[in-house]
Amino acid sequence: MSEMTSRRDRKKHQTRQAIGEAAMRLFLARGFDAVTIADVAREADMAVQTVFNHFPTKEDLFFQERDSFVAAPSAAIRSRRDDESIAQALARGYLRLLSDYHVAGLLVQSVEYQRTMDASPALRGRELELRREREELLAATLAEDMPPQEDPLRPRLVAALASAIDRVLDGEFRHRLLAGEGTSEVRASLTPLVEELFGTIEAACRHLDEPRVENLRRTLRDPARRSPA
Repeated sequence: MSEMTSRRDRKKHQTRQAIGEAAMRLFLARGFDAVTIADVAREADMAVQTVFNHFPTKEDLFFQERDSFVAAPSAAIRSRRDDESIAQALARGYLRLLSDYHVAGLLVQSVEYQRTMDASPALRGRELELRREREELLAATLAEDMPPQEDPLRPRLVAALASAIDRVLDGEFRHRLLAGEGTSEVRASLTPLVEELFGTIEAACRHLDEPRVENLRRTLRDPARRSPA
């Protein structure tokens, strides 16, 4: 049974990948608004319903890494070290996005990708929706370990600040990318700014960081609580 499931999953993944690649070829060649789902199905040699089974909307075909994009800041928070602040984790997560072309498809997949997105009102609108989803998920993640006495507005405030920083940095990255600068060069030049901007929200994050900081202090005071080397 597990072998059959594995084979089925591989086939499903291959089909999804073939559809995604066919769609991107058409989008980059013709523009997003000029391509239909039927065009994608023909390009991938699939039935139209098969395309819909894997990608419910045409926008989903363009933003194929939407789940990773939406979850990235929250994932950075969940994976942070005990001695890493929320602001530091968010900066680290953003820099990781710039390093991972598959996860950061919204940012750095290619110049053609950027131009295609900028030319389509539908894609620009969908990108805003994804950013709102990401901000809401980050706020919910920050609220998970929040002290009971803390103002419930704080996680939403921190998430909104992080989202604003993220949006400004994305705009600068896109501007430089479309101007012809290489992605590695732009990332290197933006790294200090990323750390500085996310550092400006340290004060807003302080109360949310307190439970982890206090736990770290208790661990340092009590050798029995420390993890073995």
